[in-house]
Amino acid sequence: MEKLCFDNLPQTDGCVLTIGNFDGVHLGHSALMKQTVEKARELKLPSLVLTFIQHPQSLLSSDSFKYLLGQEDKEKLIALTGIDKYLAIDFKTVKDWSPQEFINTLLIDKLNVRYAVCGCDFAFGKGGSGTPELMKALLGERGIGCTVADKLTADGEPISSTRLRALVTAGDMEGAARLLGRLYSFNLPVVHGRRLGAKLGSPTINQLFPTDRAMPAFGVYAVLCGIEGKLYGGVANIGVKPTVGEVSAPLCETYIFDFDGDLYGKEVRIYLCKHLRGEKRFESLDALRAQIAKDSATAEATLRDEGFYKSEGDKLL
Repeated sequence: MEKLCFDNLPQTDGCVLTIGNFDGVHLGHSALMKQTVEKARELKLPSLVLTFIQHPQSLLSSDSFKYLLGQEDKEKLIALTGIDKYLAIDFKTVKDWSPQEFINTLLIDKLNVRYAVCGCDFAFGKGGSGTPELMKALLGERGIGCTVADKLTADGEPISSTRLRALVTAGDMEGAARLLGRLYSFNLPVVHGRRLGAKLGSPTINQLFPTDRAMPAFGVYAVLCGIEGKLYGGVANIGVKPTVGEVSAPLCETYIFDFDGDLYGKEVRIYLCKHLRGEKRFESLDALRAQIAKDSATAEATLRDEGFYKSEGDKLL
């Protein structure tokens, strides 16, 4: 997938475009992109995804917006759909453009869009005043086709990033996976801790969450760990370690089964498979040690009996 730069536009060869925030790159997003790829092949043009570096809500809302994905993962997942070109622009550059200016300046003059595909709830232009129907009409005035795609559903409800974010923050990893078509995961560097896990007989890795990332529900999870191209089972605690009072910021602490190696400073991908229990405080380190052993056994059985060890291909990133 070729990455374009806003400063080096226009593109002169024409393209079939899809546009959106695409936070999470869920099944609805993937369907939109695959539809774009198919139309591009039909018209013998490159397919292009136009997205934004910052989610508009992160600038327009007084609430702190939480992303489901980092930019690197977002790009990887979009590339997997077969999209040819990718352009992420600074939302602040275009947020005050009228819908007409957005279409004429960006889509036509700079990107030479020959056909567009968008979701039925996409908004553009100042104050989000532009609707998919207006996009279709404005492009149509220039002889450019536009498809407005219906929302996909899962479990009887529309798939959306808002719904996905709610599932992740509730710890419903099975529900999140149904919207994603893959296990929910994050890839973060391993940082130093107090090595308490090793003293308790279960050496762990620690990973701090970015402050702008959606926080999974605190508690213990059965997980898969991606390390240098290999998958390992594990058990992770997400939270603030209330028993030892060690951290003020939430982190993910993971005990990786059947692994012995130095991971400090390296990135490890954690796939959250199933939430096993909430985070709680124990009265002693001996009680904590006993619970870690119990959680490890439960996680191993969950990963084995529910088939998570067989996850591969499009189920993983």
